[in-house]
Amino acid sequence: MYMEAEFLDRCRERGLDAAAIERASSVVRGFERRVAGAGRAGRPRSLADADLALVERQAARLVAEGSMDEAALTAIARYFAVIRREDAAIRFLAYLLPVGVLPAMAARLRSMEGDDAADRVLSGIGFPPVGSPPEAYPEATGRLVSALSRELGIERAERVLKCNVHGIPESAYAPERKRLAELGSIDAWLIDYHGRIVEELARHAADGTLWYEQAITDDVVDFVRYNQEIQGGVRVGGTIYVTKIPYDPARFLKSSDPLERRRLACHCPLAASSIRADGAGVPATWCSCSAGYTKYLFDVAFGEETEAEVVSSVLAGDPICRFAIRIPESALNDASYGVRSLASSGTGSA
Repeated sequence: MYMEAEFLDRCRERGLDAAAIERASSVVRGFERRVAGAGRAGRPRSLADADLALVERQAARLVAEGSMDEAALTAIARYFAVIRREDAAIRFLAYLLPVGVLPAMAARLRSMEGDDAADRVLSGIGFPPVGSPPEAYPEATGRLVSALSRELGIERAERVLKCNVHGIPESAYAPERKRLAELGSIDAWLIDYHGRIVEELARHAADGTLWYEQAITDDVVDFVRYNQEIQGGVRVGGTIYVTKIPYDPARFLKSSDPLERRRLACHCPLAASSIRADGAGVPATWCSCSAGYTKYLFDVAFGEETEAEVVSSVLAGDPICRFAIRIPESALNDASYGVRSLASSGTGSA
């Protein structure tokens, strides 16, 4: 197994115990044998040189056999990242991203609107099994959003969708609440937060490692550096505007085709492959889910739930995704945050 020691180290860094590390190693070894056995005589010898299409076919067979779960999928994606097979790492991370999202939304719908409404919305909608490619998700996602909107209306549907669907723990953003208190200014905190993200991106550009599932170049770093809304936020009165960094920022910056750029901008593996020139197969209401993800940082930083609005989205035909986060009244009225006198006048233009 190529770079086995490095893979085991990465598993330890991610907090896996001895049993989980052993299972992850076993998964990768077994998957490598499977891929090697399916290749032409003499090749591939390992996952390091296996054709990506062949790798995906073998992953699909594991799914069909019922042998793929989230832990196994994570192990495979992690191994590709460790051995610097960026094409495969990015692809299998895209397999991972939608895992659990639709079931979590279904559970939230049931808890907020009751069993009867949930049963009507979910009737006849099947969710792809774990390990399905991202292209398998838009049909189910589109049907869910359409049924949700019919049953509840757009406003209530958006309330269901605007949530921390990935279950990110509050502890992940707790340092930002502390940093905001230390700086004593929302504007200063937004500048500080954005600056730290730019520094992080610059490190990935320098060493060539992936930032989550994204390849980072110097051009990407500059793209983010000179727009504080991207991976940061800009306050205008009582609202913070946030622009999503494109999902594939390096290719996004190189492309001049509007449709391709919209597809490269979209972070959502449950919808991206449905994007068309005239819109998308998944209704733009689904972008409320992304609004929920985006606002969670601010929920934690301000210590209470914020309101978020989708200003623009690629599913709606816009070139980029942008969100408006309403600063809670408690923060606007807190003189220590330095915004009370500016709440109505703003500091810039939207």
